[in-house]
This record gives sequence, structure tokens and C-alpha cells, in this order.
Amino acid sequence: MEKLLSEERIDKATEDELLEMRLWIYKESQRLEQERKAINSKVAEIETEMNKFRQKFQFERSQFEHDKQKFKDDQALFDQQIEILKEGFDKLNADKKKIEREWKKLEQEKGFLREDEYSQAEFFFQGVNSLLALKKRYRDLMKIYHPDNLCGDHRVCDLINEEYNVLLRQFDSYMKA
Repeated sequence: MEKLLSEERIDKATEDELLEMRLWIYKESQRLEQERKAINSKVAEIETEMNKFRQKFQFERSQFEHDKQKFKDDQALFDQQIEILKEGFDKLNADKKKIEREWKKLEQEKGFLREDEYSQAEFFFQGVNSLLALKKRYRDLMKIYHPDNLCGDHRVCDLINEEYNVLLRQFDSYMKA
């Protein structure tokens, strides 16, 4: 219906009105063409931005996946290192307990050795009942066990010296009393 109405107007229009309508149609088509170009330009701009966004999104996504995988790898490595450290600490604790047990055994053995050494030292001066006999026995033992001698032994010599000093003090305290 509207088409008929516009066709009737065109038929009844004067030359000036037709010219004016043509001018208006021309201007309107130019304006529409410019708007279409602007819209097409805007669409192209939006598509370019969308492509850039997609590329950036893909890059960020791949970066995220890479970081995620790296994190998993680092976590696995960290877990392995923790496990190694735990095993190391467990082994160290076991070694520490073993060393402590061995240390106690050594201490006990030292105690037994010291008792044996003291009994040996007492053996050297067995039967000595005077200061003069003590000094004579000491000289004789030093001739035998002194480290400068061929059969000498430094450890035995030290034991003899310690026992001699103990007995010497005992005789001195006995004489003073």
C-alpha cells in the first residue's frame, strides 16, 4: 500500500519536486553508503580486535598450560626431593641410634679395659711393702718397659708411672701419719 502511495506521489509530482526527490534519494544513498562503509570498517576493526584477542587468548592459554605442566613437574620433583630427604633423615636417625649403641658398647669396653689395666699395674708392684722396695721395683720395671728400650711400650710405661705415683703418695701419707 505504501508503495502505491509513493508511486502516485511520483506521478503527480512536478519537475522540481522530482528533482528534489532525486537529490534527496541521491543524498540518502550517499549517506547510507557512508554508513555502510563505516559499519563495514567498524566490523573489520572488531574482527581484527577479535582475531588479536583470540591470538592473545590462545597464547595465554598455551602459556597457562605450559605453566600448569611446569608446576606439575616441579611439584613431582619437589615430592621426590622431600621423599629423598625423608629417607635420608630416617637413615641418619638409624645410623645415629646405631652409633649411640656402639658408643655405649665402647664405653663399657673402655671401663673393662681400664679395670684390666689397673689390675696389671697393681700386678707390677705386687708384694712391695716399703718405700725402698717400691723405688727399686720402679727402676727395674723402667729398665724393661721404657719406650726407648727394644721391648719398651709407652702405654705400659704410663701405667707403671701412674701406679708408682699412687703408691708413692700412699707411702708418703703413711710415713707422715
